[in-house]
Amino acid sequence: MTLKNIHLSVCALNNWALDFDGNLKRIIKSCLISFTRGAKIRVGPELEITGYSCLDHFNEHDTEIFAWDCLKKIVDSSCNMKDMLIVTSMPIRYKLCLYNCSIAIANGEILFIRPKQSLCDDGIYREGRYFNCWRSPGKYVHFDLPPEFEFKQTKVPFGDGILRSVDGVTVGFEICEELWCSRNPHTFLAFENVDIICNSSASHHVLSKSSHRLNQLLLGATQKTGGIYLYSNFRGCDEERVYFDGMSSIAQNGKLYCQIDQFSIEDVEVGCAILDIEDTRNFRHGKSSDRCISSFHSNNIYIPVNIRLLESGDVSLSEPIEPKILSEMEELALGPSTFLWHYLRRSKQTGYFVPLSGGMDSATVATMVRLMCEHVVDCRNKYIQKYGEKNPDPAHYYEGEVINCSGKELCNKILFTCYMGSENSSNFTKESASLLAADLGSRHSNILIDTVVNSCLTVFSTIYNFIPSFKNPDNRHTMALQNIQARVRMVLAYLFAQLSLVGEGRPGNLLVLASANVDESLIGYLTKYDCSSADFNPIGSLCKSHLRLLLNFVITKFKFDSLKRIINSPPSAELKPLVEGETCQTDEEEIGLTYDELSIIGKLRQPRNMGPYSMFLKLNQLWKDNMSSREVADKVKLFYRRYAINRHKCTVLTPSYHVTTYSNDDHRNDHRPFLYPDFKTQFNKIDNYVKELNNKK
Repeated sequence: MTLKNIHLSVCALNNWALDFDGNLKRIIKSCLISFTRGAKIRVGPELEITGYSCLDHFNEHDTEIFAWDCLKKIVDSSCNMKDMLIVTSMPIRYKLCLYNCSIAIANGEILFIRPKQSLCDDGIYREGRYFNCWRSPGKYVHFDLPPEFEFKQTKVPFGDGILRSVDGVTVGFEICEELWCSRNPHTFLAFENVDIICNSSASHHVLSKSSHRLNQLLLGATQKTGGIYLYSNFRGCDEERVYFDGMSSIAQNGKLYCQIDQFSIEDVEVGCAILDIEDTRNFRHGKSSDRCISSFHSNNIYIPVNIRLLESGDVSLSEPIEPKILSEMEELALGPSTFLWHYLRRSKQTGYFVPLSGGMDSATVATMVRLMCEHVVDCRNKYIQKYGEKNPDPAHYYEGEVINCSGKELCNKILFTCYMGSENSSNFTKESASLLAADLGSRHSNILIDTVVNSCLTVFSTIYNFIPSFKNPDNRHTMALQNIQARVRMVLAYLFAQLSLVGEGRPGNLLVLASANVDESLIGYLTKYDCSSADFNPIGSLCKSHLRLLLNFVITKFKFDSLKRIINSPPSAELKPLVEGETCQTDEEEIGLTYDELSIIGKLRQPRNMGPYSMFLKLNQLWKDNMSSREVADKVKLFYRRYAINRHKCTVLTPSYHVTTYSNDDHRNDHRPFLYPDFKTQFNKIDNYVKELNNKK
């Protein structure tokens, strides 16, 4: 019997929307690495030529032109990689419709163009805004290649089909979202006894999503239907609020043979495996129920391709490996911090500035920068162990030099922190900020903002002849005095970010990081244009309870003891006068809800999509042991009153790292009005239900 072994590769590329030159270099580099290692099939991520996050740039003809130009260069380079099937991806227009396409290339020719059949339009995705889905399963047309790019051929099959090599290997395609669909292509391809399925993906990081994606979808699909599955995903931020977390993998018959690390920082990484196609056929032959279904299923067209994919000699097969699934806290420690490194590199800035308040939110943000530095150094050291010190990856450079220091030393170059105190600030928070800065290794300073605040109030008094006072019973005085402190801090943060490096005698600028959590922004417990306004917010989609869990995880792993006192102190804005040197203002008392209650309410609102009445019914069940129906009703109404009044603040929130499905990001994830009625109908329904319950008692 002839051996049916095949050498396969997947990759994780840190590509960037509209970076055509950079994307092309990374694609070709991954192809050359795959070819050098002996691979016969190389699969890249979804829309790797243009980058996935082009958004409305997909509507521009320029994007299509530059994509075709890159494709021509990839096709030409394939002449030097004999009989290796390269699967790349870009948008292609057929008639009036733009399609998200996988493209099979070998030996200087385009073999097949396969458009996506199911588009993703939920959550943060808007593929239907730009693309059409292919609505003719089992059929293809002859696509006319644009003549101005001078391909060797003039036409290519475009649509749904299966490739069959000269040596009998069959290759099918599935693109990202199609793997997640109930009616997925890989099931039908298995009924056709297709050997290999290639999936180009752009799947972003959400807490615990990776476990579902790998265990239930990728391994689950091949466990159920058999076959070899090649899954390639992006890594990096790709110009948007999401982080693509790699984990490109190779699986066969429910077992994993290759998995690229989830949060590595390198621009190009390739993973390979050598597998036996006969193992798939034997696996499927043993499932009589699938054989029965397959006898009724024959809807695909085979496209012969003039390449040989099987290994010619006896080779050692890859051994199965255990999936590497990180805990939720490990993901939370690595995801936002890795994003920050890519953001710093892509923005060509020198570091980050964080206003440290001595509270949990800003402490978490600053800690994430230190975690970033630790992770970068760790990735660099692992790379050296694997490949040596020669040819470092572009991600290993800082200020033009290869990183060769500890995480704390790198943090001292990158992170600038400042405690912006006032007469309303306590010594406790000032000390907490200083102790944390010492633990992290940031370049820290302490300033007072009172002179700036008083100057602003003096300017106001020249027109209206009074200065607001906290003692005035009119709440507008108190709110104005709190807001001016908060907004002054934002202005000073940007001043320090622009000039701190000048003071240090170094080139470059700093990016300002915001520190507003999702609980507070959901009900508007923040000042519009305060320290929630910045260049980026690493914690904007995280609730307070998640931040507390993360900091406890960091304390255990890195021994940052300064975080203990911050976690154990009651959260306070410290914008009102102190009483005997102590703050008299706590967040939860002012809000009227605990952060744990806010977290539950926020998750019921999104993604559970509950309005006031539905939420009351659910919470009345969840909280019945601890509070009366009247108390639950009051909390729900309080939440929605504050939510409605303050929703306008979400329209200007700083872009944040999208790591949860309950994010209130007005830009992509949570499309809601910002001018609301008073919920009179909903609240009356709640009150009437409470009366009914009380009458039954």
